[in-house]
Amino acid sequence: MPQDDLHLDQKKFAELVVGSHQVSDELDPEAIVKRKLTLYLTAYYMAERFNGLQDETFTDGTEPTSASYRALLKQLQDEKFGDW
Repeated sequence: MPQDDLHLDQKKFAELVVGSHQVSDELDPEAIVKRKLTLYLTAYYMAERFNGLQDETFTDGTEPTSASYRALLKQLQDEKFGDW
């Protein structure tokens, strides 16, 4: 694995995503919590998937490039949870 890998701390990433997302105060508290929970879990598992794809992509010892990360992000974008 490259020394400058970009492995994400899944918990910290999910907390950052949830903390940066605004939910309307017009919703009832339960709806707000459900949206935040959904966002947290989505971010957590997206970070996990990113880390896995990074491991798969760079196991041969090659140095990551911006092009290889773009390809990795494209793959992440094109897949849905059901595909994992």
